[in-house]
Amino acid sequence: MEIPLNIDKILMDLKSFEPEKIASGKTHVWKNPELSHSLTRSETTTKDKIVGLQAARDVADLLEIPVGQLLYILYKKSNPYRTFEVKKKSGKSRIIESPNSSIKILQNKIRPLIEAHYRVKKPVHGFVGEGKGIISNANQHKKKNFVFNIDLKDFFHSIHFGRVQGIFRSRPFNMGLPAATVVAQICTYKGRLPQGASTSPVISNLAATYLDKKLVKIAKRFHLTYTRYADDITFSSNKPFPRSIVEKDKLEDGNYSYKAGHLLEQTIKDSGFEINHNKTRLQHKSQRQEVTGLVVNEGVNINRRFIRKTRAMINEWEKDIKSAEKRFIKIRYHIDSSKIEENKLDGSIFKRAIYGNLSFIKMVKGEEHSPYLTLCKKVLELDSNPPDFIKRLKSVFDMYDIFICHASEDKEKIALPLHRELEAKGVRTFIDCFEIKWGDSLVSKINTALQKSKFVIAIISEDSIKKSWPMKELNAVLSAEINSEETKLLPLMVGDGGALISKIPLLGDKLFVIYDDNLEEIVGKVEGLLG
Repeated sequence: MEIPLNIDKILMDLKSFEPEKIASGKTHVWKNPELSHSLTRSETTTKDKIVGLQAARDVADLLEIPVGQLLYILYKKSNPYRTFEVKKKSGKSRIIESPNSSIKILQNKIRPLIEAHYRVKKPVHGFVGEGKGIISNANQHKKKNFVFNIDLKDFFHSIHFGRVQGIFRSRPFNMGLPAATVVAQICTYKGRLPQGASTSPVISNLAATYLDKKLVKIAKRFHLTYTRYADDITFSSNKPFPRSIVEKDKLEDGNYSYKAGHLLEQTIKDSGFEINHNKTRLQHKSQRQEVTGLVVNEGVNINRRFIRKTRAMINEWEKDIKSAEKRFIKIRYHIDSSKIEENKLDGSIFKRAIYGNLSFIKMVKGEEHSPYLTLCKKVLELDSNPPDFIKRLKSVFDMYDIFICHASEDKEKIALPLHRELEAKGVRTFIDCFEIKWGDSLVSKINTALQKSKFVIAIISEDSIKKSWPMKELNAVLSAEINSEETKLLPLMVGDGGALISKIPLLGDKLFVIYDDNLEEIVGKVEGLLG
C-alpha cells in the first residue's frame, strides 16, 4: 500500500477533523460521520474543481468529507476490500476485488468527475458510453479479409499506483503531489488498479491513451482499421498484414501460428502493457471471424452456437430446472457435483443465465429478431414472473389472430377480400399493405408479425410457389411448427390442391381448404379455431 510522506504528521495536525474515537472495553471503535452517497453540488459545477487540486484537504472538500475521515478511510481502516475468485469458462480464475462501502462511496463520487475529463478516442469502444460498446467495436471490422486479435495481459493490474498518480499529476488534472497521491489511493488497491472498482475502467482508458495514439499511427501507416475494447485490441485489413504487425511461423504439422510482429509488440511494451500471447489469433474471411464475441464476416451477428445453446437451456428448463441448474453450476463454475447443495437449488441461477443470454441477443439483433422472439415466447410459457424486458412482450405476442401470406398476384382477388371479411368479424388480421409503413424494415416487420400471429393463412397458388417472399414466410411458419409441435399454418389452395401440395412436400400431411369464392366458409372455420 502506498503511503504519502508524513501521513502520521498530517493525521496529527488534523485531529479536529478525525472521526470520533470511542472506547469499547479494552479496545476502541471509530464513529464516522455517515458518508453521503452523492455530491450535493451538481456534476456540472463540480467537474472542473478536480483540476489543479493541491492538498489532501482539497480532495476532501471536493468529495464533501472531513479530511481526517478521508485519510482514516484510506490509510487506517482495516479490510478496505473483499477479495474473491470467479471461475472463467476456461477454468482459470479471475480475481475480483470489491471495495468496502466507504471506499466504494468515494470512488462513485469521484468517478464521474474523472470521466468528465476523458476525451473519448475514436478507436476506443470500451467503458465510454456514448453509444459505443461491443457492437460498435465489432462493426468496424465487418466484411474484412483479415482480422487480427490481441489481448493485453492483466490489463487493470498492470496499471500500478505510480502510473495512476502520474495521470493525476499530468494534464488535464494538473494536481499537486499530495492531492494526486490521495486520489490515486482512492482508486488503487495493493498498488494497482483493482478489478471491481468503479473508477478502474476510466483510469485504464486514461492509462492507455498513449497506446491508442501510437496504434492509430501504425494503423494509418499500413492502411489498417484499429479498435480497442478494454484489453481487447483488434486490427483488420483487406490486404495481408505486414510482418512488422503479424509474424507467421510454420508448425511441424504444416499449419501456421501467428503472433504480433516486432513493431506492434514493442509499441505495446513501450506503452506499459504486455501481450497475452495465448489469446493472439489471425482470422481469414474463409473462417468465422469474431471480434469481442460477435461474428463479423458479413455483418455484426451472434454466433449461431450461442442461439442454439440458449434454446437448449430453455428446453432443459422445461424438463427439469433443478437438474439443469446443477449441471450448469458444475460446468460453468467448475464445482464438483458432490459439493453442490441440491436442497438450495431453486432454478434462479439458471434462469438468470438464460435471461442474460436473451438480453445479449436482444442488444445485438434487436427486439424484432425472429429467433429472439421465439425464445422469449417459450420462456413466457415457463415463467409467470420474468424480467420486465421479457414481460412486456406478453402483450405483444398474439397481437394478430391471422397473418395472410400471399403473392401479389393473389392480393386483389383473394387476400384483400379475405382480410376485409375477417376484420368485419372482429378477427385481428395482418396483411402487409396495411401494416407495413413507409421506411419500415420488410424483413423485421414480417418476422415479428409471423411471431405475433396465432395462425397463418397461406394462400398457395401457381403464382405464390414461384415467388421467394411467400415461400420464405411459408418455410418460417413450418419451421416454427416443427419446433413448437403446435398447428399454426392453414393452407388455402387456389386451383388443384393435390398438384400444388406435391410441389411443397412439407405440406404433404396438412389438411387444406380449397378457395372457391367461399369466404364465408373460410371465415367460419377461422372463428371455430379461435374459439
